[in-house]
Amino acid sequence: FFGDRMSAAKEMVEGGPIDFLTGDWLAELTMLILARTQAKRPGAGYARTFVTQMEEVMGTCLDKGIKVVTNAGGLDPDNCAEAVAQVAQKLGLNPT
Repeated sequence: FFGDRMSAAKEMVEGGPIDFLTGDWLAELTMLILARTQAKRPGAGYARTFVTQMEEVMGTCLDKGIKVVTNAGGLDPDNCAEAVAQVAQKLGLNPT
């Protein structure tokens, strides 16, 4: 969620055996932040912090078979998915 440590996803993925990495970015305050961001920059109404976290843990998640379940797409899930796909491509990974 917005306001959590950027290292939280990495800590969970590397800290012990987990099957799923989850995150919630639809709290009222978060939705306000996403709406304001979307109004200023159309196409940016998603949790960019999630994309940054995925860059750190995507490879480990794939190696360990950890599934990621999140609503980080907020008001713009398509662009969030595209940003995550770009991270995968940059890292040379194929998460599908």
